[in-house]
Amino acid sequence: MTIGGISLRDLHVVWPDLWPLLDPAVKRSPDKPDVLARLIARDAQLWAIYQDGKPVAAVVTQIQVGEKKRCLLWLIGGSRVKEWAPDFLSKCEGWARSLGCVALWGAGRPGWTRIVKQFGGVGIGIVDGQPAWQRRIT
Repeated sequence: MTIGGISLRDLHVVWPDLWPLLDPAVKRSPDKPDVLARLIARDAQLWAIYQDGKPVAAVVTQIQVGEKKRCLLWLIGGSRVKEWAPDFLSKCEGWARSLGCVALWGAGRPGWTRIVKQFGGVGIGIVDGQPAWQRRIT
């Protein structure tokens, strides 16, 4: 599988293929965000997972600055997560660490909490009615 961040320059090319993967996650999101606007404004980052040139999954991240800088795995869509999650988490972790982040985190389906526990993540409670997790990367 090929995993990579999508540049703003290439967004128009991949968006028609990646949006259908993200749409269900957006519909489950409490605020129903305008993801494309956030990407264009550079408030979020788009990642794609491909196999044999076909999109398998898409992830939207956001760098959040509070007491500590963290990388939110905000929206995740697609299939075969058990196959690509370890490589994606590794790649995203290195990228987030290079930006000064101290953790990856997310909230959503219970399956993600189980997956990240395999890589040192821990449950951190409930956010927006969903189980949340965090994996420290420092």
